[in-house]
Amino acid sequence: MTYRAWNTKTVDRAALKELTAAIAQQNTEELEYQNMDEEWSEEKYRSVLAAQQKEAGLLAGILAARGITDPAEALTLLAGEEELSDPMLLTDMDKACERILRAIDEGETIVVFGDYDVDGVTATALLYQHLKGMGAAVKCMLPSREGDGYGLSKNAIQSIYDKGCRLIVTVDNGISAVEEAAFAASLGIDLIITDHHLPHDTLPQAVAIVDPRRVDDHSPFKGLCGAGVAFKLCAALDGCPPEEMLEYCGDLAAVGTVADVMPLTGENRTIVKAGLRQLQNTDRPGFCALLEEVGLAGKPVTAENISYAIAPRLNAAGRMDSAVTALQLVLCEDEDRAVELAHKLSDINIQRQETEMEIVKAAQELLDAEPERLEDRVILLWGKDWHPGVIGIVASRLVEKTGRPVIVVSVDEHGEGKGSGRSIEGFHLHQAISACQEMLVRFGGHALAAGLSIRRENLEAFRKQINAWAAKTYPLPQQPPLRLDVPVRLDEVTVEEVQGLDYLAPCGHGNPAPLFLVENAIVDGVYPMGDGRHSRVRLRQGTAGLYLACFGVAPANIPYQPGDRVDAAVSFSVYEGRNGPMVSGRARELRPAGMGNEPARQAALYEAWRSGAHLDGQQRTLLKPERDDTVALYRQLRSGRVDANDLQPLFARMGPQLTGKTLVSLEALTELNLIAVEETEGARRYVLVPTKEKKDLTSAPVLRAMMEE
Repeated sequence: MTYRAWNTKTVDRAALKELTAAIAQQNTEELEYQNMDEEWSEEKYRSVLAAQQKEAGLLAGILAARGITDPAEALTLLAGEEELSDPMLLTDMDKACERILRAIDEGETIVVFGDYDVDGVTATALLYQHLKGMGAAVKCMLPSREGDGYGLSKNAIQSIYDKGCRLIVTVDNGISAVEEAAFAASLGIDLIITDHHLPHDTLPQAVAIVDPRRVDDHSPFKGLCGAGVAFKLCAALDGCPPEEMLEYCGDLAAVGTVADVMPLTGENRTIVKAGLRQLQNTDRPGFCALLEEVGLAGKPVTAENISYAIAPRLNAAGRMDSAVTALQLVLCEDEDRAVELAHKLSDINIQRQETEMEIVKAAQELLDAEPERLEDRVILLWGKDWHPGVIGIVASRLVEKTGRPVIVVSVDEHGEGKGSGRSIEGFHLHQAISACQEMLVRFGGHALAAGLSIRRENLEAFRKQINAWAAKTYPLPQQPPLRLDVPVRLDEVTVEEVQGLDYLAPCGHGNPAPLFLVENAIVDGVYPMGDGRHSRVRLRQGTAGLYLACFGVAPANIPYQPGDRVDAAVSFSVYEGRNGPMVSGRARELRPAGMGNEPARQAALYEAWRSGAHLDGQQRTLLKPERDDTVALYRQLRSGRVDANDLQPLFARMGPQLTGKTLVSLEALTELNLIAVEETEGARRYVLVPTKEKKDLTSAPVLRAMMEE
């Protein structure tokens, strides 16, 4: 497990007081306006204002912690309706509109060429519907992940040409299709590219290239997804303010934005807020059926709902089968057919989950067989015929587990490898892959996610080169800290305050859900939740108690017992209990109370050293154990339970300042076969290995290596 620091910001009390007052006053005025039929006395106004002051404190604290201390800026953000910029500010938008409008006037068939993920599907549906509404002759085309791969291909272009079509508009792809664009031009096909991915040094040959990430693009907002760019194109074609276009296709743009993990700030915030309102009362049969399928019909629809319920089902089609199924659902106008398609997507999603777990298991077996891979700065894993549709999700899961960038590659029978990578904050994966591009067939992506094609025979060399680049560029890799907003006490958190956090929605990438620090709480109990794969931990702080959901962690893997004191990183929500609304919590992380960040710092040094980083004398001193340190650890292992999945309770018992020495000693004892990890009933714990012979501690390879350093 990779351990990370927890960061909280000191909040300026004067700024906090001013923010609280501004929010309370605005909320009071809104309440007075909503009850304008009722006469408000000065006394009532003061009473309501005082109540709003109490309820606004938590929200104001979060804003202040995030650096938003100006009351006017805060109130604008909470309103969440930032003006959308003029679509014509996007470079080449005028050229794209001119060519499309000419095609409509002359009755040309326009082919909208999308992608197989949610962003590509929603972008395709959005532009297709709008062009159709304008009277255009329009067709859709989506590539197959396995058969065609990402983006435009020469085969697809040839097929379009053979059908007599001479205008292609890409959505969510095309910016890297230099060869393909040249091929289209050679056939006399006009190409309009709309995309949001990072361009390469050479732009494709096209009538227009609309991409906010172009170096020469001067539009003010760069965070649009593919569906967002398609949305701007529709507004430009219509000649209307983009806010008006939101009424017709904001739902599609919102789903694409959230699913593609775009920052929910600026214009995206406006798009997603409008789209969520539409989804709440959607008249699209496809979305109606899908919301019913996932149990959200008639319930509030949030960005989190899109991420964890809607997007996976739409994505599953392109991952396992054909994205056409997802496109058909989104465009479906028949209610009965929509229900059938929603069921089909759920079935495909179950298949996706099963396939994903099989590959995760195979990947873990590789890591178990070759543990030295865990010392790489960028973990590269490959296997034969791993389903290419789910390797990106597998990479994400391994990133969560290892705290390192991960690339997973599926190699087919012809030796062609298709890879998908995911990264951590602070490590630019696209740059890392770019540094090794001579070994690749093709690649693309951005800082946190990327895809590539590579020959089997180049994989090992690629592994070495990308790690050499990482070692030079990031000499001391460290897990980004967990950013907490404000500390709270359980007895101070009210239903009204938590409900007030809704003003920050929609939350997601770039605008994370509020995360709170609960300090020095006592564990009252640990209970199974759901099917036993999840846990509920009851915390007590004084007379106040709270149940925390710990998703993905079975009770056997919770390293804390009743009576233990912990610090908790917690998000809050409100649920309807038997006696009315109640506050519930979700644990992001737990650690021993008062332990602080020193263990995370020393654990990062240890991982860096194991990865080949050079440490200075002071840093080595933190890691190099004396004999007494290793003996003390052995005695600790003999006397109590030590969970292998989370060593933080051990760090606390040994002394947080000794974390580095503890980690090295653990490795030494393991190398000497004095201890081992044993799995019992799903829990992995360190146990002593019986031995009759005396072992020389200094003979452990890790200690010898440290002596030679």
